[in-house]
Amino acid sequence: MMCKRDEQGQTLVEFAFVLPIFLLLMISIFDLGHVVWSNDALSNAAREGARYAIVHGVNSGAPATKQQVKDVAIGWAASAGTNVSVTVCYWSVSQCSGDVDEANATQDRGMKVTVTVTANVPLAAPSLFGFSGFNLSSTSTMLVNF
Repeated sequence: MMCKRDEQGQTLVEFAFVLPIFLLLMISIFDLGHVVWSNDALSNAAREGARYAIVHGVNSGAPATKQQVKDVAIGWAASAGTNVSVTVCYWSVSQCSGDVDEANATQDRGMKVTVTVTANVPLAAPSLFGFSGFNLSSTSTMLVNF
């Protein structure tokens, strides 16, 4: 026959085994929420950068420079992660990549602008095992209106 004192010790040992797994699971859930939020923030940053570029085209009176577009996108993505980088390119026929515009592309009305925002999202749970975060990226393409 076991006495009550032995059962309390057993409960304490079981709790000690379950607690780290439970905490890791909870931290992982918060990490997943952080990734979803960061992805949304990067999408919003790319969209706002592209919007700034299309509203401030050549015919707007004060055309936006690529650096101004990048600054707007970085401002929206500042809290999404680390090492935020933004590329901006203008094109009309064949889509461009990076910061290199298509040949003869301008900021005139009817041209397309593509803004890509990339950031590294650090995670808490994987860092316990030596893994770092991972990279997220979002792209937005719009037509220059002004």
